[in-house]
Amino acid sequence: MSGGKEFYRLLFEHGDAAVLVLDPGDLGIRWASPAAARLFGGSHGPLPDLVAVEDAAVVGTFLEAASADSASRCTCAIPVEGSADRRVDLIVRDLTAVAEVGGLLVVALDVTGSAEQSRKLARLLNSDTKTGLANWTGFRLRLAQAARGAPASGPGPVLVYLDLNHFKMVNDKHGHAVGDEVLRRIASVLSTVIAGRGTAARIGGDEFAVLLDRASEEQARDIAAKMLAVVGAPLTVVEGLVVRVTASAGIAFLRQETKPDVVLRQADLAMYRAKAIGPGRAVVYRDDMADWMLARKQQVDLLAYQVELLRRENEALAQAATIDQRTGLPNPAAFDADHARQHDSGTPYSLLLIDIDHFHSYNTTYRYLAGHQTLREVGQTIARTVRTGDQTYRYGGEEFTVLLPGPISVRP
Repeated sequence: MSGGKEFYRLLFEHGDAAVLVLDPGDLGIRWASPAAARLFGGSHGPLPDLVAVEDAAVVGTFLEAASADSASRCTCAIPVEGSADRRVDLIVRDLTAVAEVGGLLVVALDVTGSAEQSRKLARLLNSDTKTGLANWTGFRLRLAQAARGAPASGPGPVLVYLDLNHFKMVNDKHGHAVGDEVLRRIASVLSTVIAGRGTAARIGGDEFAVLLDRASEEQARDIAAKMLAVVGAPLTVVEGLVVRVTASAGIAFLRQETKPDVVLRQADLAMYRAKAIGPGRAVVYRDDMADWMLARKQQVDLLAYQVELLRRENEALAQAATIDQRTGLPNPAAFDADHARQHDSGTPYSLLLIDIDHFHSYNTTYRYLAGHQTLREVGQTIARTVRTGDQTYRYGGEEFTVLLPGPISVRP
């Protein structure tokens, strides 16, 4: 196919693709195709001013980070008078160095029809099914977004990393149903404490993280103290049973040019410092804590931490919601569904429930990241050992279960 200027003029005039060229300085629209003018309700002024107010800052940051080497994408809302907002994908590439363009090339695609389905999928993939909080994947995205807009000094985003103390004792003494209810109650009180001020997430078995949108050190300390107080209060769970747990918290501040991985490491370090002081404590990260940690850590712990971060970075964002992110095995939700189907089928089957002994002591000695690696290796070993057709699941913190369809021969 070939065509001259008239061909491309007709293509832009009658096509559905919305194309814009933006000034790289103020992000103002230099040129817009007719479809772009229709989609955005105009073709003048900075592009961030034409999107929904709540998306303007994100779109501005996204456009300012445009690269000449590759195109990048983000989704935003476009207000429509008298109707629901449109959902639009923006694809941008920096063509400032191309004389014929001399600006940021933006292609906008109206994805309103599939937006609701995408939002449902995103909620499923980015939410913890047990507590309803953000999961590691969803929290990681929010943390990266906050890091991009962090100030050089003063009040800004704050990361609070919480770990429950001796939570395994709750599961061992009262069972997983009670333990799960405790986790849900803790998630609820954390959400209440930070209501409107940030994002709460469950990022591990008994690990939580809170990202405060904006706080000074004093405010962060006060909020962390409130969270530890409500977590440590007696919880009435099922049939009048009262359970009490404590937590420790580490606080780190997001600053301009600070990478999310660095802030996570700082908050984690501060949290372990708090554990060393005593339960129910919150500690703010200081630079001199690095020397304290070096005195406690072995080199293998540092290596395990880096391996864990790389593993998390490489996890597919579209990972099925029924897969346990820590081990790669199907999670309790998958087990419940598969077990129900197997039970309803009326055919013989067996179950194995496997628990790692003294795992809390292992975590205490080698730290949680080494423990996570062990969980993965144990889970994969079980999965390799069972028969073809059997299915291995991560059932709880350090518990695994195997569903074995069909009869099993038992030797005397």
